[in-house]
Amino acid sequence: MPYNPTTIANYFIKEHTSDDMTPMKVIKLTYLSYCWYLALTKKERLLNEKAVAWDFGPVFPSLYNSIKDYGKSTIKKEIPSHVKENISPEDKKFLEKIWSMYGKYDGVYLSALTHQMETPWQKVYRQGSNSEINDDDILQHYGSKLKTA
Repeated sequence: MPYNPTTIANYFIKEHTSDDMTPMKVIKLTYLSYCWYLALTKKERLLNEKAVAWDFGPVFPSLYNSIKDYGKSTIKKEIPSHVKENISPEDKKFLEKIWSMYGKYDGVYLSALTHQMETPWQKVYRQGSNSEINDDDILQHYGSKLKTA
């Protein structure tokens, strides 16, 4: 069952409270989780919302709207959400793997990762267009990284 983006963001906030858990970092961790989950399962979606290519990178609009008031401040407590979901133990293990890969980086670094040439964001981004990022592009990009790992 796909989760609401805020559920995944809250997992990282709750389990890994730190001084650098900014909105940008939370959004990018959530996006990278979505991408790797899609690649590893070969089509199964972690989230019930698709990412959109905004000027500052891939974003889940509902998550952004929930945390935009934080600006560049640190998020220290769970984001209020109307959805109450329990993450399965298997998915928690997966999210911990994502944290082990990316948790040490700040939001700016993670944003730069998602902006590289040939990324799914870069393929659809057009200034001001807010295009949906295609799951097939994500699957191809992150799936190819699995083959080289």
